[in-house]
Parts: sequence; C-alpha cells; structure tokens
Amino acid sequence: MTPVSTSPVLASDANAGPEKKNNLFLVIVASSVGTLIEWYDLLLAVIMANILSMQLFPAGGNNFIETLGIVATTYLIRPFGSLLFGNFGDKVGRKYTFLVSLLLMGGATFLIGCIPTFEQAGWVSPILFLILRLLQGLAISGEYSGAIIYVAEHSPDHKRGFYTGFIQTTSSFALILGLVVVLTTKGLMTEESFNSFGWRIPFLFSAILVIASYYIRRRLHESPVFAQLKSEGKTSKSPVKETFKTKKNIGLILSAVFGGNAAQSAIMQVNQIITLFFLQRTVKLPDTTALLIMAVGILLASPFFQIFGALSDRIGRKKVMLPGMILGLIVIPVMFYFFLELGNPQRLDTIQYIDTQTTVIFIGLVFMLTISATLVYGPMGAFLMEMFPTRIRYTSMGFVYNVGNGAIGGSTPVITELIKSSVVIGFALSPFVGLVYPLALILIGIIVNIFYVPETYKNKLTD
Repeated sequence: MTPVSTSPVLASDANAGPEKKNNLFLVIVASSVGTLIEWYDLLLAVIMANILSMQLFPAGGNNFIETLGIVATTYLIRPFGSLLFGNFGDKVGRKYTFLVSLLLMGGATFLIGCIPTFEQAGWVSPILFLILRLLQGLAISGEYSGAIIYVAEHSPDHKRGFYTGFIQTTSSFALILGLVVVLTTKGLMTEESFNSFGWRIPFLFSAILVIASYYIRRRLHESPVFAQLKSEGKTSKSPVKETFKTKKNIGLILSAVFGGNAAQSAIMQVNQIITLFFLQRTVKLPDTTALLIMAVGILLASPFFQIFGALSDRIGRKKVMLPGMILGLIVIPVMFYFFLELGNPQRLDTIQYIDTQTTVIFIGLVFMLTISATLVYGPMGAFLMEMFPTRIRYTSMGFVYNVGNGAIGGSTPVITELIKSSVVIGFALSPFVGLVYPLALILIGIIVNIFYVPETYKNKLTD
C-alpha cells in the first residue's frame, strides 16, 4: 500500500481534491470542544440527579436510585450505538459521523430542559427523561470514538498520545463546566426559584454551545488516513461483520475491554460521580462545598492527561496505564475512609460544615484519584484505536469503548447505590460496601493488562 501521510499538515477530504487541507490546531480545537460539549450534556443529569429525582418522579420511594437507573440506560445503550455510528463512520467518514452525534446530543439535552415535571404530567415525565437519555447514549457512542480517531489519523505517529490527550481531558473539563454552570445558576437566584424553573437553565444553555461547535466542525475535511483508504476503494462494506469475523479481533476486543477500559471507566466514575454523591449524601457536606472540592481537585490534575499521553508516546501505553490502575486500587478505599472520618465521624444525618484544613485535605484526595484517572485515561484513546485496522477502526474501537467505558464501567454509580441499599453488613463498613464493584473492575483490569494486553504505541495506523 502507498504510505499514508501522518504529518501535522493534513491531507485532503475523502471526496475533495488535494488542495483542501485541515489545520492540526483547528482539528484538535474543533474535536475537543465538540467532545467537551457532549460530555457536559451527558454529565449534567448526573450532577443534577438530586433535583431531577424530585422534579421528574413522584414523592416518596427510591427516587434517587430510579433517577440513576435512567441515567445508567445512557451507558447500557452505548454498545449498540457504537455499532450504528461505527458502521456509518467506517463507510462514509469520520467527520460527518461526529457532526450527526453532536446535533443528536445537543437536541436531546435541550429537550431535557423542557420536560414537564411529574406534578404537571405524571409518568410522562420520567418516560420522556428515559427516551432523551437513550438518545444521549446513542450520541456519545458515536462522538468520542470519532473524535479520537479523527485527531489520531491527523497526528504524527510519535505524538498520537499527546494529541489525543486533548480529547481525553474533555470529560474532566466538562464536569467542571457543568459544576460552574450549575453553581452560577444557583447563585443568581433563590433556592425556591432554582427548584421551580432554574434547574432547566443548564440544560437549555447547551444549545448555544452545540450550535457554535457545529459551525466550527463544518469547516473540517475528512481525515487523511480514511481519505486515502476511500480513494483506493478499500473501505469495508460490512464493518460490523468484519469486527466480529475473526478470533483475533474478538480477542483484541476482550483484552481491551477487561485489560484497561472498564477499569478506567470505574476510576473515572468514582472520581467524577460517586465521590460527589458520597460527599453530598453520606458525608452530608453542603452541595456548594462538595462541588467546589470536586472542581478544584479535578482542575488541578487535568493537565496530566496530556503529560501522561505524551509519556506513553515515548515508553508505551501499558507502562503508563498499569501504574494508574494500581494507584486507583490503593487511593479509592483510603480516600473514602478519610472523607467520612474527617468529614462526618459521628455519622450524623444533618448538614456538616468542615474547616479549611479538612477542605484542603479533601481536595488533595480528589487530586490523587484524578492523577490515577489521568494515568489510565490519558493514553487510553490512542491505545484503543491503535489496536484495530483503519477499515474497521471506528466500529471496533467504538464497540470496545462503549462496552467497557459505557455498559460495564458506566453502570458503576447505580450498581454501587444498589449494593449499598441491599447488602446487610456491619455499620462500620456499610458506607463503603458499594465500592466493591469498581475495585473489582480495577483488579481485573490489572491482571488482564499484565498477561493479555499487547503494547500498541509503535503500531502504524495504515493497514
């Protein structure tokens, strides 16, 4: 095969002449901003799970778990969405696929802000919420894989981890953006006004972000690697069938899912979601305090996505990801123990206020877990897409990511809550019992990574 250029000055669109080129900076900005917005849309319902449980469900019962159950469907549908968008992305192209996913996500998020409350519409409210969360799951299943592949197929071979690291950091910045928007909205109105209509504003605000990102992305052309494959008539006619056709590819899928991706998702879910719920619902910190601890700790560690992505370009993906999983296995139980012992040692069921020193300690704990997440997630995008050939890369990588990060790891919040509410155990351990699920995923990830996962950082992206 004729070598495909992977230089920073980019090649032509799949259906255009060679004069149409992308700028690497624009590729990274457009891909990162769009992915950030989609993560913002996806995480917003998690950040606001408490108020959604009150607004969209009848009073009484396990409203919070029911809300998390609907949130979890977003992750469970993602493997199916990955096959849909992957098939489209491997046949038609990377650019158009994540344009569609952006608009789908933005539309669903805006409509969540328009859902009538349970008091206004009864059971129509949670049903509409479920439908829109399923659409969000389909959207993110096409967005992330497309953005990672699009950036990597434009990047020099020796900088794929560094450049795709910009996509990896978007989930953390999206969480921070969501926290800032929610805190700002709450700060500009009374609690009564926020509970009445203000909770809708963060969802409606997404429409402005999506429209801006869409017009930026429209300026892009197809990736050079896919453009050449298409010009030579070598694209796959049936990417889904090819993905599951050989034992070798199935083996790669299983090793990628259980050798890092599900563990990475478990660490990220604990870092971004379970920690927030634990500080709010178990430690009983005021919402504003919990949100600020999360935002500062995650923000301080966010540059390490690029740092560890770049490090993996030099020493390999496994040598960076494996220490991250080991660190997560150690930090998670220690962190949650100190949260409760320093924040609410008497297990009181009233709002707790902590001093500055304890706040700094909590921020440091969140920072350490975020470092674990950056070690695993920083190289993850490059690692996954390097495992599969160009003609089925979108489908194969998307399926791996959306099974491991979506269905298995993404279910971590609801499964931990279900374990906590259903398992009878000693009082001292009861607040922590739900952590057995993410810790098990991390332990499995360490074992599979050591014995079964191949190194990928020297793999070429051309078939």
